[in-house]
Amino acid sequence: MIRSAAVSAVMLLAAGCAALPPPIDAASWAGRRAELQALEAWTLDGRVAVATAAQGFSGGLAWRQNGAKAEIGLRGPFGGTALSIRLDGEEMTVADSGGAAIAGDAARQFLVSEIGAPLPVAEMRYWLVGVPAPQFQYRETMGADGRLAALEQAGWRLRYARYQAVDGYALPALVEINSESARLRLAVSRWRLRQ
Repeated sequence: MIRSAAVSAVMLLAAGCAALPPPIDAASWAGRRAELQALEAWTLDGRVAVATAAQGFSGGLAWRQNGAKAEIGLRGPFGGTALSIRLDGEEMTVADSGGAAIAGDAARQFLVSEIGAPLPVAEMRYWLVGVPAPQFQYRETMGADGRLAALEQAGWRLRYARYQAVDGYALPALVEINSESARLRLAVSRWRLRQ
């Protein structure tokens, strides 16, 4: 019994320390970018810290993406859902911890009042997997390892500080997202890609 538990623990550690896929060259990046932009179904769990001039927030983040639909849960530092955000294309619905739901422009305004700044929720679908959103102009900076190190898009600056291996991809594990009015720091503890 002890031996099988030790073997299981070693296997879990090995899975968590999986080697990143080898770096790709600049000529291959366009193809990899398109491949990552086309990822339809994934989930991540992690922690997020948001700071604005007026306020700050930190807590858990659970993001479930399925095509144009996203379900995003923000938890407070001591657990419990603080906000639940649903996206379906351009349509947004936000529910607070009491379950009251708000839709459309009112949902966007509510999110600004709760977080302290407008968040680029639709673009983050792409930014979180380490690529620019395809609908806006962007400027990329590649790292020495051939992976995206920094991105500027839609008035936001992103820095990719760390990646992790996920099903043959190198996906972001630590991302800093900044604008003139807000700073976000996202640490991903678990990625899952779904078919």
